Amino acid sequence: MRRVLSPDEISRIVGRFGDVIGHVTISDTIKVGSEGYEILIEIPHEKYIRNPIRVGDFIGIITLTGYVVLGRISEIRRSHAAGISSRTPVFNVPMDYTGLETPAVVLIEPLTECPIRDYESGNCDPSPVHTPIDPLSIAFKPSSDVIAKLLALPADGVMIGQLYSGGRIVNVNVRIPIHTLYEHVLVVGTTGSGKTTLLKNLALALTNHVNESTVIALDLQGDYLHLVLPPDRSVEPRILNPLSEITVILPITRTYLEEYGNKLMRFAGEYVTNETKESATIMDINEPELFGKTVAYALLREFIERSYGNAEIKDVRPDLDIHGNNIRIKRIGAVINADNTSFKLNLIPWALSFTNVYRELPRLFPIFSYRVSMIFDKIISLAMDLMSRKDLDCGERLSRRSNEERCAGVITRQRTRQGIVTKNERNTQQQQQLDFDVIMSSIDCIELAATCMRLAWQQRENIVRGLNMIGGIGIMDVKWPQNSNFKAVFDEPDYREVLRGFIDLDLRLFRENPFASSVIVYRILDGIFGVRDMELKNGLEPKPTFILIDEAHNYFPQGNTEDVNKDTVEAMVNRLTRLGRVRRIGVVFATHTPDDLNGLVLQLTNTKIALRSEGQILEKIGLKEMANEIAYAQDGVAVIKSYALRTHTIMIKALPPQVRHRSHK
Repeated sequence: MRRVLSPDEISRIVGRFGDVIGHVTISDTIKVGSEGYEILIEIPHEKYIRNPIRVGDFIGIITLTGYVVLGRISEIRRSHAAGISSRTPVFNVPMDYTGLETPAVVLIEPLTECPIRDYESGNCDPSPVHTPIDPLSIAFKPSSDVIAKLLALPADGVMIGQLYSGGRIVNVNVRIPIHTLYEHVLVVGTTGSGKTTLLKNLALALTNHVNESTVIALDLQGDYLHLVLPPDRSVEPRILNPLSEITVILPITRTYLEEYGNKLMRFAGEYVTNETKESATIMDINEPELFGKTVAYALLREFIERSYGNAEIKDVRPDLDIHGNNIRIKRIGAVINADNTSFKLNLIPWALSFTNVYRELPRLFPIFSYRVSMIFDKIISLAMDLMSRKDLDCGERLSRRSNEERCAGVITRQRTRQGIVTKNERNTQQQQQLDFDVIMSSIDCIELAATCMRLAWQQRENIVRGLNMIGGIGIMDVKWPQNSNFKAVFDEPDYREVLRGFIDLDLRLFRENPFASSVIVYRILDGIFGVRDMELKNGLEPKPTFILIDEAHNYFPQGNTEDVNKDTVEAMVNRLTRLGRVRRIGVVFATHTPDDLNGLVLQLTNTKIALRSEGQILEKIGLKEMANEIAYAQDGVAVIKSYALRTHTIMIKALPPQVRHRSHK
């Protein structure tokens, strides 16, 4: 027979959990079941006044059968004595405030329960509430420790905020376990709701607290460059410190060199003059190493001025690769002093070589159709062959009436099947492939090659449009300056050497056209995956990698359009999420418009974090029931839905900005 606790036993027990505030009512039937609940607690007036309660507050219950239950207030009922006695005058309401000295009645939503003996022995494993709750069971205001244990909040992981309930912060830290991040996260919220602050704090926490981790942020606004600077205002709580080192991948495009060319020339002139002690410009340099150091300094100086104002630059150490008159700028290291803070900067100039990447472009750039993707490298190879033939005018062939006339003698069945070219032809192709400009100047040959390979006109247009879009980005075969004896060339780094600590992918140049940056984003994500995949194949445990993607709808849009191939987008999403999980790659996607985000992202992110959002957005991510709480929430207030939480959903107040943060408010 089940033993019922005596009043004395309950009094002794409840004192260890919190302050008694009332008891389960005896005026109504108490119901706990799969089809709903009806748990009413009466709080005497004096305790109601002394311990103000609000909807959303946590309440504990010690049941007569020896269980501790955690619940949340979903409704508060207050009555006047006159109303209770059913003698309320119809026309003359008495202003008798003593009539308010009635018990407050609150409706409790049950969350979890645990046997008291297990709780006190440290073996509590909270479960949903199944135990009957009897009238006269004691209600108490639970302590922070009791709330944390009965919610079974993760004890390990990175802290992102504090529990939030009843419109106020509860002194309980909320952490996201690292294994949860490998199952991927989606963050939604309107502009100004706190998405970027949450992601910046997460980047800080992961970089500082996860051993040997790499954290890379896609930075369209320059927000993450401030992770090395302390906040410029008082912050409470302050638990994270700025980073002491940052790596920045800086795409060097032709547009960038045109826009900032004059400034780069000026900075280069200052450096040369300082080094040679004579008035000179970059054009006067006749030593390749000095030329490389000069370009490196100019790039670094421009980046620092645009990112950190008048910061002091010290100990500049460029890493150069010299091949004749071509000097590749691989990395620029420096110590930066800004706002009374010193940090180490690794600046990685980044561009692409068409020779190295053209075979992979369809997989990396979501503009090419599936059919085009399958034979893109063959089309380019045939086009190179056509360009090498002195006797063939591609434009003239294209103007002919029939495909038979256009393609006569251009391609044979054997050549199409086996891709056979002579040694001289191969050497000619390799020379031409070194420069993307040669490709674009012979676009007729590419179109002719596509025609002779029996591609439909829509597919031919897809190739030409895609190459033109890539050309518009200006990221292929970048050299600078144009009229000097030496040329600074830019290429990809060895990603194995880059992947450590915090990495900022600086996409500010694409702020007005973020989709244009997809070719950069996809290529770098592919490089990251390749490194971790190689570690796994070599029998090593891949090092932790976390990718923070703000404005994710720019890079992983929904559906097929004229400019987006859904298959390419979803292939990258699948690779990062389904395959990345085993390679210890965790992705955090953030957006204010999930309707524009590819549906796979919603399916493959097992944790959802919603800051202030409209009702239809919350419904899209399965949090419709939280609309009343979140639709008009304060900045930083969020609801987390995750399989890692015992109650599935909790509300938090995210940490305030732990480093420098630009705000429009």
